[in-house]
Amino acid sequence: MKVITIPCLLDNYSYLITDERTGEAAVVDPSEAWPVMQEIDKRNLSLKSVLCTHHHHDHIGGVEDLQDAYGDLKVFGFHQDQKRIPFLTELIEDNGNFMVCGSQVTVLHTPGHTSTSIVFHTEDNIFVGDTLFGAGCGRLFEGTYEQMVHSIDRIISCGKDNKIYFGHEYTELNLRFADQVDPTNPAITRRTAHVKELRSKNSPSTPSTLEEELQTNPFLRLEDSAIAENLSNDGQLQGEGRIQVFTALRELRNHFS
Repeated sequence: MKVITIPCLLDNYSYLITDERTGEAAVVDPSEAWPVMQEIDKRNLSLKSVLCTHHHHDHIGGVEDLQDAYGDLKVFGFHQDQKRIPFLTELIEDNGNFMVCGSQVTVLHTPGHTSTSIVFHTEDNIFVGDTLFGAGCGRLFEGTYEQMVHSIDRIISCGKDNKIYFGHEYTELNLRFADQVDPTNPAITRRTAHVKELRSKNSPSTPSTLEEELQTNPFLRLEDSAIAENLSNDGQLQGEGRIQVFTALRELRNHFS
């Protein structure tokens, strides 16, 4: 399996999953069709499937055009999103499995960003949509804080060696926020320098690894005493525990720019 990152729209990423033996491909979250079609044609691939992490238009905007261009595509999405993604052909459930490009894909329901968000785990790759970002996590439009913490815990349980493919290029801003709430963490400083170098060359900061997120992403470091102490000293932490730390972080991040 090979994964190809495709920049779309202003700051979105779509991903091509390819089987180099057969030339078959699947696309995750095609924000728009044209950049995906360019990669498929350039690499002489045969698009067979579309994987949708959630219903927001900037993740599914290219699906219908891809169907028009390539014909009978399998379009995978969460069964509860059928009305919001009406062109789904394959309705999948939590912990469900299916095959794409010769590899098994496992579905994890990760409510938070939306109530029906899912992530796709295949081999050592996790396509997280807008549940996680580089050094951050998605806004909670439909889910609760408790749900989002549980969803992130499910991703963590997949293992630190997995690569994390996220839906937007927010990493530099997220690292500035991480440095504010976790200022004595040297891993954040190192990652910031690396990401700045990547972005100076117009290279994506995706994928990261789950190990890297565990070291630098405050939303995965809810038990870190330094983060809790900083939030408490600033009067941002109401009560104790992981949910309270997450709530304080998410509320601060909502207004950080």
